Amino acid sequence: MGSRLKENPKHIFECFFEVAAPKDQDSKPEIVSMFPSSFDDEGSKKELPRFCFPCHTSFTPAGQLFTFVLTDIDSKQRFGFCRHPPGAKTCLCILRARFSASPAYNG
Repeated sequence: MGSRLKENPKHIFECFFEVAAPKDQDSKPEIVSMFPSSFDDEGSKKELPRFCFPCHTSFTPAGQLFTFVLTDIDSKQRFGFCRHPPGAKTCLCILRARFSASPAYNG
């Protein structure tokens, strides 16, 4: 079995997302903005909001930071780094091909 990591990624991150929290119990989280706008992986764009808001979130004065892994149909992994800023109703998420303790490190 080969590596589950993308070989030789060209960029530090693949895409940056801002995801809005569900407005109520019956709605779903949704992407409100992304960069670059040319990111075309529909599977990741469909699943990512649910990883950013996996359950009902109570917005606290303290922010939250967490990571997750998206695995595609070819078993390739992408790593998500999410931050819920204090009191915000959105989540900021960076999706990248390699994992590191710091999302700014390209190693």
